[in-house]
Amino acid sequence: MNGTYERPLAKRRVEVVTVWYGHALSHWRGPRMPRFSSPMVSAWNPVLAQGLSVDPHAPAPYRDELWCDRWIAEALLYARKPYGAFTLPADEAMRWFAKSGGTNLVYHAQLDGELVRVVAGTSEKYAQLFDLDALIADYREALPKELAEREAQALDEHRACSPALNYVLTENAEALFAQASLSVRGLTLGYPPRETAARIISEAAQ
Repeated sequence: MNGTYERPLAKRRVEVVTVWYGHALSHWRGPRMPRFSSPMVSAWNPVLAQGLSVDPHAPAPYRDELWCDRWIAEALLYARKPYGAFTLPADEAMRWFAKSGGTNLVYHAQLDGELVRVVAGTSEKYAQLFDLDALIADYREALPKELAEREAQALDEHRACSPALNYVLTENAEALFAQASLSVRGLTLGYPPRETAARIISEAAQ
């Protein structure tokens, strides 16, 4: 039994569980954000990109230490996420480079021993990739006003930007990405905004 299961909660919140053959890989609660959706955003993206599991001793799909890297590489090729970083053996990386030629992906690669580390992102602008108006409206409803306006401004400023231009080609791109607002980072990685919003609220409370 594989899938994403959702249960509405009180106070406009939702509970989300991702399940792989009956085993929970993630379990979180966040605000409902009903306006926004995108094929590049999925509850599975943070799970499979990070190798998450609720019970570290339970069966999981991650067969080896590079499983998540291979998943990220494939997800980028097939437009299941707009940006990501991964490490592959040199021969696999070269095959990935060849396949990426027919896509909108831009990448930066660096050899590290027998492995190649790749940071890649689509050249399409955020405003082309996502319904930012819907996402901003959802954040304004889900977050306290001050937090909502901060995240809304960050998203609005990215309309004419692209993951490739801002977070692949720019000098110190990865450092800049790490400093970006949580709403922008989550969206760029294809993570669900409801989960990101829950994290924003949690971090603000600390």
